[in-house]
Amino acid sequence: MKSSRVIYHLARADFLERVRRYSFLVMLGLASLLGYQTAVGNVRLQLGDYRGEFNSAWVGGMMSIIATFFIGWFGFYLVKGSVARDRETGVAQIMATTPMTRPLYTLGKWISNFAVLMLMVVILAIFGIVIQLLSGESTQVNLSAYLLPFVFIVMPLMALVAAVAVLFESIPFLAGGFGNIVYFFGFIMMLPFIMEQNFTTNNPAIEPMGLALLKADMAEEVIKVFPDYGGSFMLGGMDTPIIGTFTWTGIEWTPAIVATRFAFIGLAILLTLLAAIFFDRFDPSRAKPKRIKSTASPSAPEIGSTSQALPTPRLTPLNAAANGFSFSRVLVAELKLLLKGQRWWWYIAAAGLIIACFANPSATTREIVLPMAWIWPILIWSAIGNREIHNNVQQLTFSSASPLMRQLPAQWLAGFLVTLLMSIGALLRYAVDGDTVGLLALLSGAIFIPSLAVASGVWSGTSKLFEILYMVIWYLGPLNKVPGLDFIGSHSNGYPQFFIPFSIALIAFAIFGRSRQLRN
Repeated sequence: MKSSRVIYHLARADFLERVRRYSFLVMLGLASLLGYQTAVGNVRLQLGDYRGEFNSAWVGGMMSIIATFFIGWFGFYLVKGSVARDRETGVAQIMATTPMTRPLYTLGKWISNFAVLMLMVVILAIFGIVIQLLSGESTQVNLSAYLLPFVFIVMPLMALVAAVAVLFESIPFLAGGFGNIVYFFGFIMMLPFIMEQNFTTNNPAIEPMGLALLKADMAEEVIKVFPDYGGSFMLGGMDTPIIGTFTWTGIEWTPAIVATRFAFIGLAILLTLLAAIFFDRFDPSRAKPKRIKSTASPSAPEIGSTSQALPTPRLTPLNAAANGFSFSRVLVAELKLLLKGQRWWWYIAAAGLIIACFANPSATTREIVLPMAWIWPILIWSAIGNREIHNNVQQLTFSSASPLMRQLPAQWLAGFLVTLLMSIGALLRYAVDGDTVGLLALLSGAIFIPSLAVASGVWSGTSKLFEILYMVIWYLGPLNKVPGLDFIGSHSNGYPQFFIPFSIALIAFAIFGRSRQLRN
């Protein structure tokens, strides 16, 4: 079979498998919701106090920015995981027996990732046309001016995101939750870092998301009409009122700009081929063998005689104590599953954060140290509620006696104790300083974190959903002071009046999800 046919069939099969999953439907729903929020004006693009007229060029530029930012950021988590899914479903063993090469496999996965991301972009593009018609400012649809930003800005970035997802899955230490965290913060830090470089000012098209290119071209138009324009460029809510509009007809797509943008597609192909170098092709011999401690005697085994009759087996009946249930033992087992297996430096860093929480004043602890302490165990919390499915032991766990009222509460309580352990320094500092507001916020946050983890794990069956949700809330709330999301109380009272009832609702939601799993 030709290489092109191998890539096509691999990408097609992987794409069809993804679009039939519930997670894909959820992402399509979120993309539709994002388009709706833009249509009703809750999300808009503006340059200071001004915005462009809602013609095809402006709406196309605005929707392309929304697509690059939101789909480029969160779409990564939708497409990442296809290689791991091949391992879990047993497809990997079948592929390992075929003559398919590693580059062909990674290229097929890249095309599948790219197709999934572009499908969500198409949904946003459809909403954009609706937005222009509903605004009534310009009813003439110029498809060229509208679609070219999607072709030259969005499409190259989606190709790059798809390739990064394949690369992360091919590198062992980036394939799991650590890779999710690296991409989350890497995406955030990439934009301001690149925007501040001199080469971006000289050649704005080299900025991957296209924000520098759109900003430079739009700023030239707005400053002609409003000379007092201060240079700001934002995508967000309605905090800044609009006092004037201008007409923007779109970017003049010169061959140099087009070549620069399409160079990102070439970079994506190079990253995909680089991923083939790290990809193990499902060969277990390439994995590092685990060291097994053995206490068995090296003496030769004894050869039993076959001439003697086997003794009659006698089963000892279980006593009442053996039939009893000890919640403390289940809790200790869950704690061991959460805390054991980490590297030595992880425990040292955790201890350092605990000491730093106590050594600093309450204000510093609330604003800086405690948020750092409560992001450190994120990969531990993310295993709550989905460990059974991840390790494929749900048949054994769910068939045990009363798994709903025994194991799930123990998992939540173990996560709660880990959260308190990481904040014990802050707890003591608040108590010494008499910071009752901080104590209440800490307790509320300690209840919220394992509640979110267990609900996310039960309903998604993976650790990815909690990692994404928690990092977004942690980044927007405690770090960026977004009202209502500061569950730690870094810049507020922690909103315990909301997070405690919400945590109880999450626990009830998790119990309902687990009971549904048991019935099925």
